[in-house]
Amino acid sequence: MRLAGAHDLSGTLGSGRIDIEREPPDARWRAELALRFARRGRRTVLVERRQLGPLTVQRPFYPEADGVCHTYVLHPPAGIVGGDDLSVGAAVDEGAHALVTTPAATRWYFSRGREARVVQHVRVAAGATLEWLPQETLLFDGTHARLTTRVDVTTSGRFCGWEILGFGRPACGERLDSGRVDFRFDIYRDEQPRLRERLCGAARPPGLRGHAACAMLVATPADAAALGRVREVLAAASGMLCAATLIEDMLIVRGLTANCEPLKVLFSDVWSAVRPIVLGRRAVPPRIWQT
Repeated sequence: MRLAGAHDLSGTLGSGRIDIEREPPDARWRAELALRFARRGRRTVLVERRQLGPLTVQRPFYPEADGVCHTYVLHPPAGIVGGDDLSVGAAVDEGAHALVTTPAATRWYFSRGREARVVQHVRVAAGATLEWLPQETLLFDGTHARLTTRVDVTTSGRFCGWEILGFGRPACGERLDSGRVDFRFDIYRDEQPRLRERLCGAARPPGLRGHAACAMLVATPADAAALGRVREVLAAASGMLCAATLIEDMLIVRGLTANCEPLKVLFSDVWSAVRPIVLGRRAVPPRIWQT
């Protein structure tokens, strides 16, 4: 499988190797990161890490007694600018459980018309679990941003992930009035598409109803109990538009508001409510969220 305009970081689950396919060098600033998680005894271990350029991870953390591997993806330049080309791949082997997040928001800065792009591709094997919980993405006025995320889940694999987007900097009185965004988020189970999302447009995309922040959380496999619990959490939220639905075994939660901070709090509460039902574990937030 190859995503258009991207490097192949997916590898083969269980093969013990993740291949990075390098294209001929050009003027873009490339960064690539390929991770593989596997079960070793009672713990999930980061058994492979391959990187190129300014993308890396901190050492794994184990705040949970049962060995879930918490991993923080780092981008030391602290922001994405026109011409950047980042690829992140992660594979979770059978029986392993990884939680991937970031230490801070990802910022996409002003660009003089030059596109920046990020491609993320993760694979979840049978009986494996991946929680994909990056902190918010902030889009500055004038950014030209392309973000593609693909999640491949095998039968009996479990996935819970979110995407939180902020358009402009409302606290500074800055709107996203120029530039372009093209964001895709796709989930496949056994190579069959289950969810295909696209948010695309010049400057602020349509569909936000005047709001400057939006979020989506997806958890699978979920059931009516998970949906009911999430709706209880959403009912207590104020000052934002939010809803949850269940499509077959896929729980989808959405939110709109004036800025990212309330959505971060709300979706953390949603994740805490969903995790015991969908993943069978109590919520243990990554320590980095508290700093």
